Amino acid sequence: MTGGATRSADPGGRETVVLTRGDQCAEIAVCGAQALSWHVAGRDVLWTASHPAYAPGKAVRGGIPVVFPWFGAYTLGERSGELPPHGFARERDWRLTALGDGPRAAFELRADDASRAVFPHEFRAELEFALDGAADDAGLRITMRVHNEGADTMVFEQALHTYFAVGDVRSAEVRGLENVSFAEHAALPEAAWDCAAPLRFRAETDRVFQGVPPRLELHQPALRRRVRLDAGHAASAIVWNPWIEKTKRLSQMALDDWQTFCCIETANARDNAVRLPPGASHVMSLRLTVAPLA
Repeated sequence: MTGGATRSADPGGRETVVLTRGDQCAEIAVCGAQALSWHVAGRDVLWTASHPAYAPGKAVRGGIPVVFPWFGAYTLGERSGELPPHGFARERDWRLTALGDGPRAAFELRADDASRAVFPHEFRAELEFALDGAADDAGLRITMRVHNEGADTMVFEQALHTYFAVGDVRSAEVRGLENVSFAEHAALPEAAWDCAAPLRFRAETDRVFQGVPPRLELHQPALRRRVRLDAGHAASAIVWNPWIEKTKRLSQMALDDWQTFCCIETANARDNAVRLPPGASHVMSLRLTVAPLA
């Protein structure tokens, strides 16, 4: 099994690392510790918007941005509504702490004066990416560890905001969330749907599920494949597609981009925000695998 881990740069010149193993290749940016791509047998499992901006201090729309320490709008203080959604971790440069055998790459983000101004806690967050598995079980494994290094209980939200290429979102479906409780936050959602059936995309979708099972599957008939998501210590999942009207307002996207992707976010959010005592750590993990659609 051939493989390796090397330093590189994305189209904007930002520092990245590239992991290779067999027919797999993943690229992760130091900015946000964001996975920009993951190819298996020459096909990208992840999705990137038509007009990606590889700018310093900005997340690319696509890949796997990291949401931390809040999900959605900032509600932790007097600057609510002023700060960008989904926290600051996806727009900060993380420190590369390991690069090597496996192959694997590890990154670290620590509290500083800028973070304390909006999230008054002493934290240390770690993200590790690794490629594993054989040809019939190729996998991208992501582990997120959050350590509370302060004297007070720390409450935070987190998500791996994964964008999946689906070919045609109207034929895609998410399995494993049948009869799981959720809240729909879309402005223009479906009028009705069968909660006991696999989730299908028929309109803007922005559902936050709570108490989710550890395994979900995304079936992609247009690409003749399925992606399995195996999560650890993640009680929430968010399924999102902006559909037609919202896409018009989103940066980096072409008007028809909504047709070719969906997001399934592995998360601890809202009712399942993590309460971490002083000195404690929380580990959330995700392993993605790809297989032909039977």
